Amino acid sequence: MPSPFPGMDPYLESSPFWGDLHATMLSVIKGELKGLLPRSYSVWSDIYVWLHEPDAEARRGKPDDLITSKPEHVANGGVATLPAPMTTLLPATRREGNKYLKIKETRSDRVITILEFLSPANKMAGPDRDGYLAKRNEYLATRTNLVEIDLHRTGQRMPMGKPKPPLADYYVFICQAIDFPRTGVWPFSVRDRLPDIPVPLKPEHGFVTLPLQKCFDAAYDQGPYDSEVDYTKPPRIRLRGADAAWVAKLLKNQF
Repeated sequence: MPSPFPGMDPYLESSPFWGDLHATMLSVIKGELKGLLPRSYSVWSDIYVWLHEPDAEARRGKPDDLITSKPEHVANGGVATLPAPMTTLLPATRREGNKYLKIKETRSDRVITILEFLSPANKMAGPDRDGYLAKRNEYLATRTNLVEIDLHRTGQRMPMGKPKPPLADYYVFICQAIDFPRTGVWPFSVRDRLPDIPVPLKPEHGFVTLPLQKCFDAAYDQGPYDSEVDYTKPPRIRLRGADAAWVAKLLKNQF
């Protein structure tokens, strides 16, 4: 059963659905790109990890959140310790991972293009946003092509340059290395189909066209959403005004 929406499904922007959609969309897009890319390119899944000190709430979490292994006991029943002249305590750290795709030259370590889906944590003030912005700046500074997809209506938008793009529900931001600092921005609404977007490669190879709507439809079909989402209730992240009325009418005709 397909999503009742023509494009992005606003019910999937929040937990527990977003994490599953994020992972499935990356998998579907990876397969789509593999069929589109010239043989001189390969597409890989990857993950980067932020390490930072947890807040007080996180410290009260499960003990195994911060313990990775149990100490080994020596034969006499004691605990083996390092014979150091002094010891210190490192701050406890929490790992935050974010999956993304990278397009590389075949049999080379050279990364040509990065494709990122923004997560809610990327759009909230704090270490996750700071870490992502640092990584984003690194991509741009090293002249790596960047495709950034934002399917969240809430949160603080990433910098997209001037003039400011029009207000929209969702955005695709694409920076081609040879055009930097000029970038392309695709704004669209909850009523629109997801756009076909150009994924840039090396200058001599131009780009391949990625059909985002086709990928979303495939991800929706693979997920549990048709049975798990209660479309008779408003989405957790509410719509407003004319969009709310449009969604109510759309769903009333289907459920």
